[in-house]
Amino acid sequence: MAKHIAFGAIFILILTGCSSLPLQKARDAFYGGDLEKAGRSLEDCTDISKKDRLLCYMEDGVILHYSGAYEKSTEALLDASRFMKQQEQISASEQTSAVLINDRVTTYKGEYGERLWVHTFLMMDYLLDYDYEDALVEARQALEVYDAHPGSLTDDYFSRALIALCFENMQLPDDARIEYEKLSKAMGGGDFAAVAIPPGKGELVLFVGQGRVPHKISTDMAFPPSIRISVPRYTDSQPAPPLTFRCDDRDITPLEVSTDLGDVDRKSLNDRSAAYLTRQALRAGAKESIANEIGEHNQLGEAMARIVFFLLEEADVRSWETLPGHMTLVRIELDAGVHDLKISSGYSNPVHLEALDIPEGRRVYRSIRF
Repeated sequence: MAKHIAFGAIFILILTGCSSLPLQKARDAFYGGDLEKAGRSLEDCTDISKKDRLLCYMEDGVILHYSGAYEKSTEALLDASRFMKQQEQISASEQTSAVLINDRVTTYKGEYGERLWVHTFLMMDYLLDYDYEDALVEARQALEVYDAHPGSLTDDYFSRALIALCFENMQLPDDARIEYEKLSKAMGGGDFAAVAIPPGKGELVLFVGQGRVPHKISTDMAFPPSIRISVPRYTDSQPAPPLTFRCDDRDITPLEVSTDLGDVDRKSLNDRSAAYLTRQALRAGAKESIANEIGEHNQLGEAMARIVFFLLEEADVRSWETLPGHMTLVRIELDAGVHDLKISSGYSNPVHLEALDIPEGRRVYRSIRF
C-alpha cells in the first residue's frame, strides 16, 4: 500500500507540473514584454488540464486585452465566465482527493475578487469596442458577484465605478445613482454622480493598470509525529506611484477611482479561511489514520507513507497573476477636438496619447498599463 501511495504521489506531482508549465511560460513572456509569445503559449486552453483551465482563460484574456485584441480578449473571458458557472457545483470525487492529497488536485474556481474581475475586464473590453449593451450585461453580472461576497469585495472601488459608468452609458440614471451611492459609502465619502456631458465637450475615460498583483505563497507548520499544515497567503501589495496627467502642455487633475487588487485578494482569501482550515484538519486526520493502519502491519511502510504524506501537503497557491496590482478609472472632461495627453507613473516611461480626437457629447476609451 505504501508503494502505491508513493507512486501515486509522484504521478500527481508530474501532472501538476505539466499543467502549470504553459501558464508560467505565458506569464514570464508577458512580464518580459513579449505579448505575442505570451499569447501563443495559451492558444488553446482546452489543452490545459481542467483543474487549471480557468486560469488559462483568465490569463489569456488579460494578455489579449493589453495586446489591444479586445474582441479576442472578450472571447477568452467569456469562456472563463462560462467555466465558472459550470464549476459552481462541488465535485464529491475532487473533495475526496483533496482530503487525501491536497487542494491542488481540485479544479481552480477563482478567488471571489478574481470572479468579479472576469466581468470587470469584460466591461472594459466591451466599452473599448463601444458595445454599451453587452457592457451593461457584464455590469449586472458583476453586481451578482458583489452581492454574493459583499465583505470581500467592498474595497473594489474601480469595478463599482465602472458598473455605474455602464448604467450611465445606457441612460439609466437611477441605477447609476444607486451604484455611486454605494461607491461613496464604501470609500467613506466622495461626490460621485452621473453628469451629462456639457455642450461643446467630450470625455476621455482611461483604464489604468499599474504594477502586478501580489501572488500566493505558502506558510508551512509542522506538528509531531509527521503532520504538516500548509496555508496559502498573498504577498504584500506594493504601493502605486501617483499618476500625473498633462494635456496640451498643461497639468490637469481629473477624477480618479482606484482599487488595490492585492487588498481585495487578501480579503477574498481570508473569507474562506475557515473552510480551508477545516479541510486541513480533515486531511491531517485522514493521513494519520492511514499511516497508523499501515504501521500495524509494516513499520517501514508506515514511515514511507508519513514521508509521502508530508511531502504531498502543499498549499494551493494558484492565482491570476497577469492582473495589475492597482486599477484606476480616470475620467477627463475635454473640449471637443484634438488633444495630446501624457500620463506618467513611477513604474516606467510616460504614455503619450497623441492626436486624440474627442467628439462632442461622446466618450472615448483607452486602456493602458504601467
